[in-house]
Amino acid sequence: MQRLKHSDWQRMLEFLRSLYVPCSLDQFPTQILTALPKLVGAETFSIGSFNMGSAPFSTRFYTFPRYEVGMAAESFTSQRQNFFAHPVAQHYLQTLDEQALAISDFFSEQEFQRREAFYAFFQSFGLADQMSVFFKLPSIRNADQFHQGQNHLVLSISRDRRNFTERDRLILNLIRPHLQQAYENIAAFNQLQSQLVEQHQATEQVAVISLSINGKVKWMTQKAGEILHHYFPPSNAKFFLPDILQRWINHQVFELVQSTETFTSPCPLRLELDGRRLTIRLNYNAQLEQVYLLLEETQAIEFSVEALQMMGLTKREAEVLFWVAKDQSTNEVAKHLGISDRTVKKHLENVYEKFGVQTRLAAVMYVLNHLGIITQ
Repeated sequence: MQRLKHSDWQRMLEFLRSLYVPCSLDQFPTQILTALPKLVGAETFSIGSFNMGSAPFSTRFYTFPRYEVGMAAESFTSQRQNFFAHPVAQHYLQTLDEQALAISDFFSEQEFQRREAFYAFFQSFGLADQMSVFFKLPSIRNADQFHQGQNHLVLSISRDRRNFTERDRLILNLIRPHLQQAYENIAAFNQLQSQLVEQHQATEQVAVISLSINGKVKWMTQKAGEILHHYFPPSNAKFFLPDILQRWINHQVFELVQSTETFTSPCPLRLELDGRRLTIRLNYNAQLEQVYLLLEETQAIEFSVEALQMMGLTKREAEVLFWVAKDQSTNEVAKHLGISDRTVKKHLENVYEKFGVQTRLAAVMYVLNHLGIITQ
């Protein structure tokens, strides 16, 4: 049974340290290839990814120190039959055996030479043998080009002579599970990082301010800061809220702290500027003693015939109520619209029935409240 020397174990530990150093997904293959020569000798080191599913077959390779070998390997193995002409790759396809194996484990030198195209590719780079280990790649979300759509990986060392030893085989077999674990770690980290980026982007689209129970700003999203600067210029919004907003918050917080009843969100604060409306809603998390403000900016709704029609009134009913809201009498409304007093009264009766009110003032207040122009 092959045994490693003390110096081999030291090199192994150094390799594993470099293997588990955090890095981006696209840097990981290069990180492996530059560390591997310190562990085992060879003329060329390579990492390849490929797919064994129903998708169109493709391969991708990184090689070190001769990068042109990887480019040539991608071109040569773009055809599935060329890739699986490699006896170790063919053995993996048939058995999914991930252990380290070499071309020389399957072919004698004469048999290797008879695989003309396959042999010619290796000879063009002065290579006579190759030992490889395989493993299945984890599912990697938002993967880079090397990993995208690929589901298996092969790590290979190539030499100009057929002189692989059992030490070489043992070393590759020992590092293979660590390679797989390191890839799973980087895949999990990549997915977590993507989720954090997505959450950050989603959060930045929402205007939210977090406050302590004493009303002091703890944090706010960029959009919230931009809105505050628009409605309350100039404002050092990252640290202090505008006075009018701070007074409103202090009053609401005082009320909710003093209240012994279940907290209900207070009526929102509404402001208008340049045809835009800002609605600020306050919410309170009693367990965390945290206050949150949600800022919503919308187009200001004008009191118009069109807005009244959106509330279910006919055009004529909307016109009648519009002029009534302008403090015009029944007779004045009738003259303005070219209809009789009786018709005006009939339209108002229909409005009262639709809104569930009994007077002109109540109808107008109902509309103003439901359009958000005023709050009761």
